[in-house]
Amino acid sequence: RLLSTSLAFLPAILWAALFARSLSAKLGTIIEYASTLATGNFKARLNHQGNDELGVLGRQLNETGEKLQGMFEALEREHSELEKQERIRKDFVINVSHELRTPLASIQGYTETLIDGAIHDPEHNVRFLHIIRQNAERLGRLTADLLTLSGIELKSRKFQFALYPAGELLLDCIDSLTPVAAKKSIALSLGEADPAAEVFCDSEAVHQIIGNLVDNAIKYTPEGGSVTLDFRSAGSFIEIAVRDTGMGIPAEDLPRLFERFYRVDKARSRELGGTGLGLAIVKHLVRAHNGTIRVESQPGEGSSFIFTLPADDKAAVEIQRSIQAEFTQM
Repeated sequence: RLLSTSLAFLPAILWAALFARSLSAKLGTIIEYASTLATGNFKARLNHQGNDELGVLGRQLNETGEKLQGMFEALEREHSELEKQERIRKDFVINVSHELRTPLASIQGYTETLIDGAIHDPEHNVRFLHIIRQNAERLGRLTADLLTLSGIELKSRKFQFALYPAGELLLDCIDSLTPVAAKKSIALSLGEADPAAEVFCDSEAVHQIIGNLVDNAIKYTPEGGSVTLDFRSAGSFIEIAVRDTGMGIPAEDLPRLFERFYRVDKARSRELGGTGLGLAIVKHLVRAHNGTIRVESQPGEGSSFIFTLPADDKAAVEIQRSIQAEFTQM
């Protein structure tokens, strides 16, 4: 009788043992996965199915792992961006210090020379004063460009967008810059143009964009050369080009042209009074209009700087969205 009773309970005992073993294995897997998460391996996933309590727990742990992985990747991206920004900041400080050091040292040196007696030397005193003035003007240009660039990057500069006839806007720029070109006998003119085209922009910013591009073109174009402005419709944008017959730009320098303080010919750029910030300002002003800019050039064949501006006020919404998106990411 005892034997028959034991045999009757044997299946139940075996089933309970198997269930306990299965439950122990599942719990072991879950504990092992939790330990994996604790070590920082958030990419691991628990391969556990079922609708019982352990299945629900497994799915919740997987969801936790996914969320932790997402948070970890976001933190990595943020850390990488912070490191990038810190490198840019350090490079910027180094570059600014270098750019300021040269004119300041010159001003200090010539001032001390004048104080030590050269002020009474009629052969050199006026020349020294001219050098001091030139370096002071260079400091002034550098400071003004730094303030302009800072205002754009920090979104503190306010733009007043309106619709303008593209031809009239460019002709105004040409009229204001013609005297500068005339000093080097360079012909500044309006080339191919669509008379009906309009552009939605901040006119002061466009004058600054074209002014910087034309000023560069004049500096690097030999006497008797030419600088031409033209524009054409390009879908919802107007494409404006500043083309010169200057010395051109080597291919290896093209990708870095719009970096702050980058110069193709450092010695000549400083000699001509460049601050190294003009093209960086142009890039930021064009971006503020939701436009793009590129350069086409070959040594000895001149250069073409081509940028786009919105063609109508329908682009205003996109511009504002773009500016707002950049602002919220800061």
